Amino acid sequence: MIAVGLLALGGLVRKLGLLPLACSALGVAPAFAQDAAEPRPASDAPDTVTLDARRHFKAGTKLYRDGNYGGALAEFEEAYRLKPGAGSLQNVALSQKGLFRYSEAAATLEQLLARHSAELSEGELKAVDDALLELRGLIATIKLRITPDSARVLLDGRQLTPPEWAPALVLNVGEHTLTVDAPGYAPERRTLRLAGGQKEVPVDVQLHCVSGFVDVTSNDPTANIAVDGLPKARRTFKGPVEPDIDHLLQVYREGVEPFEQTFHVGVCKTVSIHAQLEGQEAAPPANSPDTATAPPSAPPARVQKGFFGLVSLDLMGLSKQPVKLDLSKGASGGGFLGLGLRAGYRLANPVALDLRLEGGGLQVRGAYDKDTDSNRDYSLTSIHFGPDVKLMTSGEKLRFVTTIGAGVVNHRLSVSGAGTATKDEVRGLDPYFALELGLGLNFRQFLGEIGLVGVIDGTGSLQKGFSGTTDQALTQDLGSTLTMVGIGIRGGFSQWRATR
Repeated sequence: MIAVGLLALGGLVRKLGLLPLACSALGVAPAFAQDAAEPRPASDAPDTVTLDARRHFKAGTKLYRDGNYGGALAEFEEAYRLKPGAGSLQNVALSQKGLFRYSEAAATLEQLLARHSAELSEGELKAVDDALLELRGLIATIKLRITPDSARVLLDGRQLTPPEWAPALVLNVGEHTLTVDAPGYAPERRTLRLAGGQKEVPVDVQLHCVSGFVDVTSNDPTANIAVDGLPKARRTFKGPVEPDIDHLLQVYREGVEPFEQTFHVGVCKTVSIHAQLEGQEAAPPANSPDTATAPPSAPPARVQKGFFGLVSLDLMGLSKQPVKLDLSKGASGGGFLGLGLRAGYRLANPVALDLRLEGGGLQVRGAYDKDTDSNRDYSLTSIHFGPDVKLMTSGEKLRFVTTIGAGVVNHRLSVSGAGTATKDEVRGLDPYFALELGLGLNFRQFLGEIGLVGVIDGTGSLQKGFSGTTDQALTQDLGSTLTMVGIGIRGGFSQWRATR
């Protein structure tokens, strides 16, 4: 006959239905466990394990009486581990009930019947059956159906493996939080409200795709796999990628030519790619220490090369006007607007060369000529032609760009005659220097740039003045250079391809 004093604890024990068992075990009125209720050895000289089991049992008794059911549960579980017996297991069930863990308490009592029924009297067996009946009215079961099967399932914060959630799950009555997520799918979170006695409540969770998927295999079991320059796995990879855009797949290992392929996949679609590497026969064994657990290495460096073309638009202000006329008295204009074309070739990630052909000019109306006390119009047109060097940072989509250029500019300056419809004109070739600082953008084959633009034109041809006319002195104060600063916008295409 066993004796478990804790199970005689007032109303809680009566609700659990174990009071008859506890009382008959002790042969006294309900009371806390005494030494007789503790695990005892077969002989009068207890061994170390039994003494430890007894100590944990006593500690559990005290904690339970203090209302610390979690601590009591730990002590009774340890006592049962050290010295399995019906008394400790009954008190485990009672502590679980005190923590409102009804499903676990029921499972513990079922374990008690399976393991220790031979130790219980007929009355004690009935008491356990009655307790189980009450506890089963405080639990419910659910049946999960999850799509995709590979999703991570968390119930009340605890992760469940597929073998755990595939059968019906036994849960306490009340609210439970179910969270399901998977790479490439929108996560879902639900609150489940369960009443006692509900059986196999269906819970269907079907996650919705938000990505495309790529499934990569290789003939080389030691190969590294990278997508868009990011190492993903070794040997094989299956995972989500952003849908409806181009991606770069690289499969590689040291000593062989890498496999590279651009792919495109829609939402919820899967593209399968088999990478064929040369020199596979020289690969180390797939289960060698260097390849079995090593993380994937970074992909080999790639160099972007290819042709490009741009249309340029510049809006600039001049540091000074090209003629000695006053713009402060009702004149209009004075800004330089340029439009042009550029074509070139990118030699490497940081360097490209191009050739520019850009035309532009300014128009001014109503400038005041104090020498003739009249308003006059003038215009300056320029055609710039010459090479540029582009220096870029290494970003494939977004980068900083510095453009340095030099060449020749064809100037044409004309001024309307004072009080007449005639025009005086001067033209000629001069050198120029250009500097641009901006931000470059690639989107597929679109190439764009925006930034600050500075151009310094020589003015030797303009300083000759309007030979043989009264306007000869209008350019005497121009100086040796004409500086323009403003904003430039570029748009066009690139045929840049990444090579090794």
